[in-house]
Amino acid sequence: MTSLFIICFIAGLGLSVVSFVSGLERVNVFDHVFHGHRVLHLPRGIRHAAPKRAKTSMINAAAITAFLTWFGGGGLLLERLTPWSSALQLTGASVIGLVGGAVINSAINALSRRESLAESLNMTGIIARTVIPIRAGDGTGEIVFTHSGARRVCGARSDDGRAIDKGTEVVVTKYEKGIAYVVPYDDLTNESSS
Repeated sequence: MTSLFIICFIAGLGLSVVSFVSGLERVNVFDHVFHGHRVLHLPRGIRHAAPKRAKTSMINAAAITAFLTWFGGGGLLLERLTPWSSALQLTGASVIGLVGGAVINSAINALSRRESLAESLNMTGIIARTVIPIRAGDGTGEIVFTHSGARRVCGARSDDGRAIDKGTEVVVTKYEKGIAYVVPYDDLTNESSS
């Protein structure tokens, strides 16, 4: 049993390092479903945002390598520290491996959510609606939009300095320091038709 635990521990640890360095922790072994859509063809590069993916699959490279590492390490500890039979040690090591894999998978999911929030800052082309009007000049209002499957609110300014009324459909032209710069959607559709 010792050699099984050592092999699993070394293989799991080595593959964890390779997986982390090469980005394979994002590979979902059984996730063959494509979620959402990418681009809706509208005039002048306008796009609707869609969720990139749901959650990470339960069985992925990070979870498998974490299981192997925790299984091997836990098995070695159980073998050295307990008077249990081989069957109990194997069962205990399996439970430890499953818990370790689940912990790592949860951490990967949490990091993926944060990463998708950072990616969401690429808001150029998103269609929104003003909920607080934007005054002429450098006035700041507020827009509401759906992005990555969630309703979001953001501070907004007019890209060209014009006033924009409440309820106007707008398009984000740039996003800087937490402020979306917008133009009325009708302006873009009128330009593209002429």
